[in-house]
Amino acid sequence: MSVIRITIVLVSLLASCACGETAETATSPTAIEPATILFSGTLQPMGTRFYSYTMTTAGTVTAMLASLERGYTPMPNSLELGLGIPAGTGCAASIASNTTTSLTSQLRQDFAAGTYCVRISDKDGLPAAMTFTIRLVHP
Repeated sequence: MSVIRITIVLVSLLASCACGETAETATSPTAIEPATILFSGTLQPMGTRFYSYTMTTAGTVTAMLASLERGYTPMPNSLELGLGIPAGTGCAASIASNTTTSLTSQLRQDFAAGTYCVRISDKDGLPAAMTFTIRLVHP
């Protein structure tokens, strides 16, 4: 036999021997990636808006007022941001804070799995309707 034929026969034998073997792989718990939700809308002077979301896993929720604009001009006005449980046509906040826009979390609350809400309210009287974006992160 030639060297090439011997090599082909050996490779074929090795390949056929490996077919019956199975490799065991260790499994580890799957990490749950947090969900990021952006809620945007228009807030009228002395108005309130809320948005519901559902958590399938218990964990920590964070929220921030990411932007507040009039036209395309950022505004420094303070608004109340809250997290809680939907109640009828509103949101009963279990935690709230007066805040301005920021790129860091302004609210943090632990919740069990379930349906919750984030609320934004103008308590001081905006000079006009303004657009906003809330960034919410949950498990």
